[in-house]
Amino acid sequence: MHYIRELRYEDLPEIMEIAEESLTERYMPTLFLDIYEHWPKGFLVAITNAPVGFIAGSKYEKEARILMLAVKKEYRRQGIGSSLLHKFLALCKSEGVISVRLEVRTTNHTAIEFYKKFGFNIISFIPSYYTNGDAAYVMWRMI
Repeated sequence: MHYIRELRYEDLPEIMEIAEESLTERYMPTLFLDIYEHWPKGFLVAITNAPVGFIAGSKYEKEARILMLAVKKEYRRQGIGSSLLHKFLALCKSEGVISVRLEVRTTNHTAIEFYKKFGFNIISFIPSYYTNGDAAYVMWRMI
């Protein structure tokens, strides 16, 4: 069983480990703090006994952006990613956001299908978006 809450500073080491294990990109530790400080409500953590997943987003006026979503490998396919995304979308709605977008690797078929289940659609293509040269799709949905 898990619950979701806003990030706390003491969560950062575990969040960085989850990102390192789950995401292809490598991020400087300061980036996590910058994201949190920009929109603390938009950095949500799934907790069992410790953090097992997170979603980090930003908000600019009426649009939110999902910057990262990751769940520890051994906790995947248990609804944690879905819970995080549901909570994030509900937060966006309560904050007056009207649309949400994200970028996803064109080769990450699992993530693309996951986001499609939540009503996201591919709206554009960005060549060489990631540091290793991989392309990305921009996915978007209305709230």
